[in-house]
Amino acid sequence: MCAKEERLRMYPPILPGRGRRRDEEDPDREKRLEEVSRGYEGSPWLTALVDFSGFLLAFVGSFAAVLLLINLPSGGELPFALILAALVGAHASLRAVRYYRRRAAGHQRPE
Repeated sequence: MCAKEERLRMYPPILPGRGRRRDEEDPDREKRLEEVSRGYEGSPWLTALVDFSGFLLAFVGSFAAVLLLINLPSGGELPFALILAALVGAHASLRAVRYYRRRAAGHQRPE
């Protein structure tokens, strides 16, 4: 084998098919994009904050809950309970703000 053939084998083969150009419309793609962006209309940054706070609540909250349960017998559960309360409070308040802003703007709840 020569060096040129080895270099050509590095790349995947180009298979014939229904390749769409970017300027063509694809109704399935539009539908998928609409489903992905559902819930972001009206308040995209606030929705992103709610999603991120939900992630933090699940990730950090699970560790705090485990440590809370481990420290229950020794009586050192107050810091972990405060962490959980802060996470839940922040997430719930962000959700409430988003709900009231959307309701004031007249947006319908996504189904």
